[in-house]
Amino acid sequence: MNRWRVVAIRYASWIAGGVFIAALVLLFLHLSANDLEFSRYNTGWNGASAFFSDLPRDRTIEVFNPAILEKQPGNATLLVIAPYRMPTEQEIAGYKAFLAAGHTLFLADDFGAGNEILAGIGSRITINPVNISSLDRQYADPYMVIAYRTQNEGPFVMPPDLTLNGAALLEGGTPLVLTSVMSWADRNANNRLNTGEEMGTLPVMVQESVGPGRLVVLSDPSIFVNTMYVQPENGNNRALIHHIINADSTLLIDQMNSRTADAKGLSGILHVVRNTGIIEIFIFCLLILGAAWAWRKKAF
Repeated sequence: MNRWRVVAIRYASWIAGGVFIAALVLLFLHLSANDLEFSRYNTGWNGASAFFSDLPRDRTIEVFNPAILEKQPGNATLLVIAPYRMPTEQEIAGYKAFLAAGHTLFLADDFGAGNEILAGIGSRITINPVNISSLDRQYADPYMVIAYRTQNEGPFVMPPDLTLNGAALLEGGTPLVLTSVMSWADRNANNRLNTGEEMGTLPVMVQESVGPGRLVVLSDPSIFVNTMYVQPENGNNRALIHHIINADSTLLIDQMNSRTADAKGLSGILHVVRNTGIIEIFIFCLLILGAAWAWRKKAF
């Protein structure tokens, strides 16, 4: 066979192999994604994939076991984003121990599920799942409220304002961010100001001391989803989050009681594999055995 023909066939084989591998990677990425709201595996507008991709890997700890919360030295911040269920006694004990060590717990919720955590740790803050509307808003949606910081100093570097989407009403705590006076609690959810719904400034981010620790509650977890995080017009949301995750302290992300951990299909399988040490070791051993078998076959 002509030498140039052999070379051409070899290059064609390499190109075909590269295309095949690229197709497998694309298929893998497609199957590992989902469309669950707040999920870290959702690359769509309502997922939290962009936020998780920006986390500093060298000092971020994902919390799957509440015992980890009792062992954190120094100054640390725990993010609990969009909790969805009643926490267990062990989880409440972990949150309380974390605050008792003088750390900061940042809870973002608008559905009211976070009230179980707040009550469990002895907080006086309550999340009232009533959407706040405002004439001071982003776009034409009255739920896209623009809210303003109340003080220059706080637990984090605070941008001058935030853009929120369906923020809930908070009760208790010291306000860090308030809506403008042109806002109201839309109790009948009709997007209009009605009798009994008075205008006024409403708290959407508050703080409170819980023992030696600090609790911060934001009534809108949607600032962490892709559309509220990456779009240029919502740059202040991203600035706040970057100040939180890039502070000079250990960052912990709750994956026990957070919708960001939601997974299904292949993403669910990958989620289990990544967080189960025995399975990871088993897969690693299989890969080593496969490589050894292939090497032996090539040698003989």
